[in-house]
Amino acid sequence: MATSKSTGSPERPLREEAPVTDGDSRAGGPGASPAELAAMLDGVGNGVVAVDRHWRLTFINAWMERVLGRSRQNLLGKDLWTEFPILGTTSFADVYRRAMRDGVEVLHEDFVPTSNAWFEARASPSPTGLILFIRDVTERRRAAQALADQEQALRESEARFRNMADNAPVMLWMTDAQGQCLWLNRQWHDFTGQSPEEGLGLGWLDAVHPEDRAVAGDTFLSSLARQEPYRVEYRIRTRHGEYRWAIDSASPRFGPSGEYLGYIGSVIDIQELKRGEQRLSFMSEASRLLSESLDYEATLARAARLSVPAVGDWCMLDILEEGGGIKRVEVACADPALLPLVQKASRFPPRWEANPEHPPTRVLLEGRSVLVEDADDAWKQRSALSAEHLTQIRAIGFNSIMSVPLMARGRTLGVITFLAVAPGRRFSRVDLEMAEDLARRAALALDNGRLYREAQQAVRVREEFLQVASHELKTPLTPLSLKLQMLARSAESFPPENWPKLSADVEMMRQQVRRLSSLMDELLDVSRISSGRFSLTLEPVDLAAVVRDTAARFEPEVLRQGGRLEVDVPESLQGLWDWQRLEQVMTNLLSNALKYGGGQPVRVRVWREGDRARLEVRDEGIGIAPEALPRIFEKFERAVSDRHYGGLGLGLYITRQIVDALGGVIRATSEPGQGSTFTVDLPLVTQAGTATSH
Repeated sequence: MATSKSTGSPERPLREEAPVTDGDSRAGGPGASPAELAAMLDGVGNGVVAVDRHWRLTFINAWMERVLGRSRQNLLGKDLWTEFPILGTTSFADVYRRAMRDGVEVLHEDFVPTSNAWFEARASPSPTGLILFIRDVTERRRAAQALADQEQALRESEARFRNMADNAPVMLWMTDAQGQCLWLNRQWHDFTGQSPEEGLGLGWLDAVHPEDRAVAGDTFLSSLARQEPYRVEYRIRTRHGEYRWAIDSASPRFGPSGEYLGYIGSVIDIQELKRGEQRLSFMSEASRLLSESLDYEATLARAARLSVPAVGDWCMLDILEEGGGIKRVEVACADPALLPLVQKASRFPPRWEANPEHPPTRVLLEGRSVLVEDADDAWKQRSALSAEHLTQIRAIGFNSIMSVPLMARGRTLGVITFLAVAPGRRFSRVDLEMAEDLARRAALALDNGRLYREAQQAVRVREEFLQVASHELKTPLTPLSLKLQMLARSAESFPPENWPKLSADVEMMRQQVRRLSSLMDELLDVSRISSGRFSLTLEPVDLAAVVRDTAARFEPEVLRQGGRLEVDVPESLQGLWDWQRLEQVMTNLLSNALKYGGGQPVRVRVWREGDRARLEVRDEGIGIAPEALPRIFEKFERAVSDRHYGGLGLGLYITRQIVDALGGVIRATSEPGQGSTFTVDLPLVTQAGTATSH
């Protein structure tokens, strides 16, 4: 864009400035000849051109000659516009004519496309015409344009930065080298409510929680002294007066020469992150607490106390009793000074016939959570159970309330209620989700505790029944056994032809009596084991003798089956055990081997390995299916159908309990159709503590 200006100077003689070629010595000033003046003008680094009033060229210096690319000898005396017709198309033509016409000095600047350059021309009137001082200002214009472009780019960059900073999802700030805050983005002002002036200097610290100012300020100043990055967490006040956790991160700024300029940093609201961390920590601790004990009332009470103030400032826990009543189990409060109010609150559990607007009552009726974010006095009047209750809840002064059901397996077991009492605290949907999560875990603990108590009660009833039934059933067996013995001895009084049948019948009855007696003993043992009354009488015992004696008792049955019993035992193998219980183990294992052995050989081995004794009973019978092996030592478990083999499924269970009590291990290996092997591994000396504690 061309620029020009008039100096406003009146036309004046320029005797010292005007180049002349007609020998007028006045042009060069006193004592200067035209030749000297021309030589002087040739030495300047700009163009000088003179024309007369008829636009005839009267002088051209050497610089202009080079720019025009023409000899001045060929140009002097010729018409400017004729020799340079393109000049008439430029803005310089009008400027030159105005200077000539009005006799004023005009400064003009424009771009000349033919030269691809910018020129500045000063047109100065002279007594004989016009003197044109011309210089190439291309570099100056380029430098000025570059500077202007740079300034514009800087302004645009700053505008972009401010726009980005003000629209960033975080709070941004900047300080000088002395630590004084120079700038805070719009997010800071919107979040804290501080004006742009209030946060400058160290005013930003006013928005930090009073308890956190020392940490925030010390971290900032110590890092400033070291010119190091830092990160610090603190609570910051919102424009609504609420404090929220934030993380402040900053990095030092340095100039091109490495000089320290200050800090630039960001502040991010991490309240939800903190809340999530606290929630995870709280839920982890609550889960641990709720799973520690099956005494559900005590456990739930501890969980209620743990939830204060993590979930609410107050917590009230009510459960439904078996008869349909409502029992307030716990009232927990964060402030110990409010104990009298806590005691009063314990007197107001929900009631079925109470106000349905009362949140705990409503939850029990509908089985759904209730959240009242703003519990004003009008709401309290609507929901109070009575005038006394209204007085009590006004005294507590809570701002918000939420009640959530304790539900398990589709049943409402109770309700847990939280109150927000701290100034500015209000419950939200996030708080309700946390309360519901806790309620689910608490309900599971409550349900498990009740089921466990019911199971314990059922076990006690069953054990009492087994004990009574076993004693009652065993009582008539003793006289019956005696009568059978007497009948066997008196068989000789019968006719000889009746002796074989009578003896066989008597023996069969005696076997059934022994079998029934054995079943009663097993039931009594199970009762003792279940009730914790199972004990051992430790004494020196010869395991080899126990095995030989037991095997001898089974010889008649082996002969009756047509099988073979092989016993491989050392002469003696002494240990500290319970003789009667070892005999019971051997009896159970040998009885099983003969029952399922199908008349095949049964082998019994006893040997010593270091400080332990080994007993092995192997049969070649039907074997045990792989899926049945893991459970054959469980109570009432059987590896075969009870339609084909009798028994209660208690023998191996009792055997394992005895072996465990003796500090040993029993294991079974088997394949279907290949028989079974039972191995008992016993320490030679049973620890008394093991035996009595079992």
